[in-house]
Amino acid sequence: MKAFRIVLKRYGRTPTAAFSGRSGFGADGRWHTRGRLLDYAAQSLSLAALERLVHYKRIDALVPHMRYELEVPDAQIAPLARVPAGWDGADLLPAAQALGDQWYDAGRTPALRVPSAVTPGEFNLIVNTHHPGWDWKWVIGGPVAYRFDPRLAELLAARR
Repeated sequence: MKAFRIVLKRYGRTPTAAFSGRSGFGADGRWHTRGRLLDYAAQSLSLAALERLVHYKRIDALVPHMRYELEVPDAQIAPLARVPAGWDGADLLPAAQALGDQWYDAGRTPALRVPSAVTPGEFNLIVNTHHPGWDWKWVIGGPVAYRFDPRLAELLAARR
């Protein structure tokens, strides 16, 4: 599966920095609880942008970013067994987080495919670059400078 990740430039100067797992370790996410070394990537560059913007304030969209492209073999990606009702709500759902935590803790694959709450019908990958099956050659592009269109920052400002 091809996937893309957009990160702040200060955290994305190298692949090992962009995929350090720091983001999953330091904060809860839709599909995990904090304390796990993992990162999220999206199936398209536009979805990766939306996944970042949904959490940003206006100024965050204007600071420098980097993008990366991945090609993770399908055999190394676990499918999500089930999707609990309410997983895509505004608040994080412990049942959804438990599914990601179970995948991570079991350690069977270096990636998990999960649905996107931002764009229904599209998918994200949760990647664990600390998994023994991870291969850095799967990072096939980046770092490449990425700039959000300034008009998107104006949209963010208008929604606040």
